[in-house]
Amino acid sequence: MHPKQIRPRRSRWLASIGTLAAVALTTGGVLSWTTPAQASISGYRVTGTGGIGLKVRGNPTDPNAAVAATLADGTAFVAECAVRARNVGGNTVWHRISSPANGWISDYYTTTPGFNQYIPGEPDCNATAPPPANSREDRALGWARSVLGQAYTNGDLGDSNHAWNGWCDNFVAHAYGRKASGYTSALAHYNNLNSRGLIHRDTNPPAGALVFYAGAAVNGGYGHVMLSEGNGSYISSAATVRRVSITWPGAPYLGWSYANPEWAGR
Repeated sequence: MHPKQIRPRRSRWLASIGTLAAVALTTGGVLSWTTPAQASISGYRVTGTGGIGLKVRGNPTDPNAAVAATLADGTAFVAECAVRARNVGGNTVWHRISSPANGWISDYYTTTPGFNQYIPGEPDCNATAPPPANSREDRALGWARSVLGQAYTNGDLGDSNHAWNGWCDNFVAHAYGRKASGYTSALAHYNNLNSRGLIHRDTNPPAGALVFYAGAAVNGGYGHVMLSEGNGSYISSAATVRRVSITWPGAPYLGWSYANPEWAGR
């Protein structure tokens, strides 16, 4: 059994987005990735190839992409960033490496600590720049980070105190300085933004964006929404306010939107 196969798998809804490549298309149709600040993450190795070796591809979305090198089991590599791309055994993470070769490797055949997860601290190759200082998105994220670990509202907007758990749409509204979102649920919020043409379907939401999930058993059919930090990390209300990955909610991913244009922010 491959070592990554014994790790806890994420929800089945990954299959619905596993084939989505986390890439940007230029007008000429050529795949390109934004290069973030160099991460240079080391300490991990190739594993589980059965002696065949891990191919370093020129493109993480094309199974026939050119092979720059083949890395034997045990080979150490240096990762710079990652994207969501071609599905390998239920794992859609691909790392762009700079050593011992330049190119892309599937996370499935590595010793990284999480199955289908970026390495801790690894940036998204498509990560957008942080929002401008003191923009409404910057202020929203600043507030959300300030309440990480908290289980209850603090009444800072003059509203009644309540548990954050089950109040995800209220949470993102608070981040933008509103005591209520004006919607009956996260799903109703999504439907409104979708009807206005404001929903994006890719899986690279920018910092400060609202990230929506469909109604499912895990959320009582009301949907879910959380805030993107723009680097593959998200802030969500739950038993406590916490950082999660895009795979966390256990419901189908619907898309993302900038906060309502009429929300001025904090």
